[in-house]
Amino acid sequence: MLVLPYTPQTDPARALWVAERALEGGVNWVMLRVRGLPARLAIDGALELRRLTHAHGARLSVNPYPALAEWVNADALHLPEDAPPYTPPAPMQLGRSVHSVDAARRAEAEGCRYLLVGTMFPTQSHPDKPPEGIELLRQVRAAVSIPLIAIGGITPERVAACIEAGAQGVAVLSGIVDAPDPADAATHYWAALCACAT
Repeated sequence: MLVLPYTPQTDPARALWVAERALEGGVNWVMLRVRGLPARLAIDGALELRRLTHAHGARLSVNPYPALAEWVNADALHLPEDAPPYTPPAPMQLGRSVHSVDAARRAEAEGCRYLLVGTMFPTQSHPDKPPEGIELLRQVRAAVSIPLIAIGGITPERVAACIEAGAQGVAVLSGIVDAPDPADAATHYWAALCACAT
């Protein structure tokens, strides 16, 4: 999963270029993470991302605005751990970020179809946040049955540890967004995931 930030500082054209290159490199799921903007200011970017993900047979999640997710017909609405409960219209799925076993259990009971679990490793996007680490992933895997996606400081070299601990996939922000060639970076992540399946 590519986590694509959309903030007041975001260059929309570059964000879409990153997404397109990442999709060309093998990314099969893009999450548009809107921060510091009202949903209406992200509509154009979200619609273009919907077009790109459709063209590449990939999924699109929108975080955290239900109205924006519904407007662009996203595959999933993604919510932070502490966001109020919400039931998206079918067939849209619901996912949450979780940082504890208790939060994971609540999210599964709420009807979430997948969870982002983290933070696994130190990360540039949350430099002051101590990572919960791989052990949290193991604990969550033992507590819930829905798919887990590991997030936080994941490099291609760390993918195997996340999969071995119970994740079905990984979410990446800076490892692809900040790469000189997002397609090349995505290819390395995809290769690491494929190696875990052999």
